This record gives sequence, structure tokens and C-alpha cells, in this order.
Amino acid sequence: MAVIITLFLVLLTFLCTSHLSEARSFAIDYENNCFLKDGKPFRYISGCFHYFRVPRFYWKDRLLKMKAGGLNAVQTYIAWNIHEPVHGQFNFEGDADLVSFIKMANNLGLLVIIRAGPYICAEWEFGGYPPWLLKKNSSIILRSTDNKEYLSYVESWMSVLLPKLKPLLYSNGGPIISVQVENEYGYYFACDHAYLQFLEQVFREHLGNDVILFTVDGDSESLLKCGSIPSLYATIDFGSKTDPEKAFSVMRKYSPRGPLVNTEFYPGWLDVWSVPHQTRSAEIVAKTFDKMLLMNASVNFYMYMGGTNFGFMNGAGYNQVKGLLPSITSYDYDAPLTEAGDTTTKFHILRETIAKYEKIPEIPIPPNTTKFAYGKVQMTQLSTFLDAVPKLSAPHGPVNSTFPLAMEKLGQSYGFILYRTQIPVQFAQSTVVLNISSLARDRAIIFVGKIRKAVLFRHPGDQAVVLNIGIFLQLDVLVENMGRCNGGLAEPKGILGNITLNGKVLMNWQIYSVNLENLFSGAFDFPWNPDKNISGLANKDYDFAPSFFYGEFPVNSSYDTFLHLPGWSKGQAFVNGFNLGHYWPVIGPQITLFVPANVISLKQKTASVLLFELDGAPCELPESCYVEFVSTPSINGTVHPISK
Repeated sequence: MAVIITLFLVLLTFLCTSHLSEARSFAIDYENNCFLKDGKPFRYISGCFHYFRVPRFYWKDRLLKMKAGGLNAVQTYIAWNIHEPVHGQFNFEGDADLVSFIKMANNLGLLVIIRAGPYICAEWEFGGYPPWLLKKNSSIILRSTDNKEYLSYVESWMSVLLPKLKPLLYSNGGPIISVQVENEYGYYFACDHAYLQFLEQVFREHLGNDVILFTVDGDSESLLKCGSIPSLYATIDFGSKTDPEKAFSVMRKYSPRGPLVNTEFYPGWLDVWSVPHQTRSAEIVAKTFDKMLLMNASVNFYMYMGGTNFGFMNGAGYNQVKGLLPSITSYDYDAPLTEAGDTTTKFHILRETIAKYEKIPEIPIPPNTTKFAYGKVQMTQLSTFLDAVPKLSAPHGPVNSTFPLAMEKLGQSYGFILYRTQIPVQFAQSTVVLNISSLARDRAIIFVGKIRKAVLFRHPGDQAVVLNIGIFLQLDVLVENMGRCNGGLAEPKGILGNITLNGKVLMNWQIYSVNLENLFSGAFDFPWNPDKNISGLANKDYDFAPSFFYGEFPVNSSYDTFLHLPGWSKGQAFVNGFNLGHYWPVIGPQITLFVPANVISLKQKTASVLLFELDGAPCELPESCYVEFVSTPSINGTVHPISK
């Protein structure tokens, strides 16, 4: 009898499991132009939220607000450079714990749409590519079958990433309903359909056939022609000023049957330095959104929750007239949820629009986080950059090279790099023209005898300056990488060609890879120069010495706050050793930097602020040498053109 009961239980378990497996499916119903979730018609209303732009500390808060806003799915890119910062060394922990992010969304009842790349754009540094791709060949062709080495890197990366996603597919009990292959490939010059076929084969090899693979491009035939292949479901993206009927009619030429999908519906837009803060009307966004829902389209908001380009992770664009246009540190995007995760008027209007078509979850909207003004922090100069550079390049020290080398050739990915050589004696006490035969990418500060002489910014045309040479013949060129272009082209940084004086090529360089993380090493000891006189005026006769400034403030609570830098010019800001990102308030529009609560540690009684100021500090008088933590952000300041 016991044997019969056991066999019955085994059979019952098998039947239940089999039924569950059959019932759990997500597919395209081409006949009825819709998605099918577990065999029933379904449409998703999703929002983009990039896990790599928000500390893990706040993932749940943002996801809950998305669900409370009426969304049933979350969409995210996967940033290759976050997970494989060094070739062959992978990171999926802490803020990079992608699997935990997906599982968290699932536990909160949200489906997940993955945009796996390998190229993502996202206004993210190098479009998500890891800079080590450029180490061997700085002109490597990406996003194409023309370079077998690149394809092997992609296969290697995907063999690590995709197996992590497979157990999380909807058919396997997880929340992932679809996976995007590549990103907006129609914009890329190569138009290489064989490359998309290669990626599809790699994705299918690791994910199988039980997941929808799709592409996305803008709503034009030329873009869809280059950016799609018949075996991948072609979707489109467009913003609030576009007529959905017209846009979807273009999509229908490449996806004749199946659900209408706007993979990137823009409720806002990105910001770059020197251009006014971008906003979009909530009412107009809601009106266009309503039209799409009336058409039974599936819609994903890009972005719903923007976040922050912490550290050196901002991308950049390039304009043939204006030159480099780096993205600001904030990725607020005028989204329904602000950079700090606060709900907005746009959030509530879009929620009301969704409620006309779908049932809104009966859960409370999480309150906005507390913002706290910690007040003013007195700052003190610790050292000039040139005095500290030997320690910043430790433990390896400078690399000796006959000619300048790109940053990636030295294994450096981000930040700053210093090029040093001796000026030939023949140029002593004379006026010369210094020329960089290829672009300094992206901004170069030039010193002669440790005295700041000129600044070059990445503009079209010659990069030449007139220098007055005295008796001190040491030439230093400090180059700042301000973010690789996010368009998917090879984008090496540093000095890419020769430097000449009156046409004579300078040779025998010492090249220092600057590692600002060394600042927070227990072994680091600043060269202390408290009596050194520095100019407090930005760019006054180019005499300001880039310097490090430090301050501390007491804390007995941990709240979100914003770092305000009155009188400061341009640089990199750190709180408790955490790299908040670039500041450039003299250019705008961003004036303050977001400091999430998890950065303000309560383990110690004080918190620290460290600035690497490049252009000018308000420190001629001690009482004016301060920063301030405020409770209100400012990303809509006055803008000025980038001249240098």
C-alpha cells in the first residue's frame, strides 16, 4: 500500500509540475497582434530603470514606486563595462548584482525586459563597452563581423552573462519576458546584418528558444532596414511629439503582424554640459501615451527612473561644430521619478492615464526620501596635483615611451593621465607654438616648469597654443577623459598623436596613469603644503594649480543630500571616498551633485569631502573656502559655452 501511495504522489507531482510548466509561457500571437502571457492576451507597461545608475540600497524603493505607478514590468540595460572592468575579471556583486536586481523585481511582482547589448548606448560611458577592448587596437571596428577578435570578446562575455539570465526567463519560472539583441543598430554605419545574425545565434545558444528576442530602432524605414532582421522581432522608439499611428505604420513594414511596441517612449531627455536642462510637458507625454494605450500597444518609458552617472561613467556625444558634448553627472532625464527617486507631477499624471486601461495595484506609493542639509564644510588645500602625482601613479610609476601613448595602452580606463617630457634647451626663454597633431581627448591642461600655461578642449580643428618658455623646461600635459562617446565607435583617450614645438616633435615621455582611488588608500599621505599660495580665481592668467581640497563634517544621521559647490569651477568630487562624479558649475546646467544616503556612513562620527579642483577654488580667504550640503537639487542652472 505504501508503494502505491508513493507512486501516486510521484505521479501527482509530475502532473502538477507539467501543468505549471505548460501554463507558464510568454509568446507573440501573430494572428491577434498581441503578446500571450500564459496563453492569455497581455500588454506590458514598463519603465526603464538602470540598476547600475542607482545604489543597491535604493533598488527596492524605486521598484516599488514603479509598481505603485501602475507599471507591470521594468526594463534595464546590462552594462558590460560594469561587470568585466578588467578582461577576464568579472563582477556581479554589490551594486553590480544583476541577478539580485532581477529577482527583487520578480518578488515585487514586476516582469523584466532585458537589453543585453553587448552595445547599449544609454548615454553611458563608451555605450557600455569596457575600455580594455581598445588596448591592443585603438581603432578596432566594433559592432561588426569585420573584426574576429571583437566577436571572440563578445562570445566570451555572453558565455558568462547569458547563463545567469537563463534560469530567470519567464518559461523557467523567472520574470524575464524578452531580451533585446544589440541596440538601435540602424544608426550604426556598418549596417551588417551578419552581425545581428551572429548575435542571435549566440543568444539562442545560451537562452534557447523559449524567449522573445527583439530589436529596437527609430521610426524610420532606413533605420529599421539596417537595424533589424526577420528572425528578431522589430520594435521602435519615439517621443511625445510623434504621432503614434504614423510611427507604428513604419514598424508594421518590418513587423507586419504581432504586438505594437514602443521600446523607448521618452517622457524627458538627457542633459549635456553647456546646454540648458531638458524637460518635456507631462500633459503632452500623457496625451501621446494615451493614444498608444488606446491602440493596445506595449510601452516602455525611457527613462522612468533616471539615476546618476557616478564616478567616470557619463557618456558623451560629438558635434562637428561644438566638439565634444559630455553628459552631465545627473541622469535625471525629467523622468516620472527624479534622480533622487522622488515622485513627480508627471508620475501622477501617467498613473492616472494607466488607470484608464489597467487596474492599478492597491499598494501605497512609497514616500519620498528625506533630504537633509548638512550645511557648510570648511575646505583646506592638501596638495597640488603635480606634487601628488608620484603617489597617484603608485605602485607602478610612470611608463617611459618615445612618443605619447593612449590611455588604454597603459591599461587605464578612466579619469586623468599625465604626460611629461623635457623641452629642448634651444626653446628656453622664447615664444613657441605647441601643437598636438591629433586630438587630446578630451581636455588638456599644459604646464611649463609646473606653471599652468594653457588649456585645450576637444574642438574641431587644430589644437595649438602659444607658450612663453622661461628657464624651466619641464613640460607637463594633464589630460582628462571626460567620457567616451556612447555611439559605439572606438574612442581611445589621452594623447593620440605627437606633440610639437615650432614643428619639432617632442620625444622621451614619462606617462603617469593617475589612479584617484589611491587617495583613499591607508598608505596615502598627501604632500602637505599649507603655506603654498594658490590663486582662487578660475583661469586667471592660467596660473591656478589643480589641487586637492579636503573637509570633514559631523554626522549623526544618514539622509539623501546634495553637494553644492559655490565658487568652485571644475573637477571631481568624493564623499567618504565615494566618487560622486564630475562637477562643472561654471558651465552648467548642473550645479549640485546627488549624494545618496548610503554614502553618509554612521559608523564614524564624521564624514569627509575631497575635491580634485582643476580650474579655480574660492580659497583666497579661508572663510570663502567651503562647500555646502543642501536639501534641494539644482540641475537647471545657467549655461555657458565650453571654450576651454
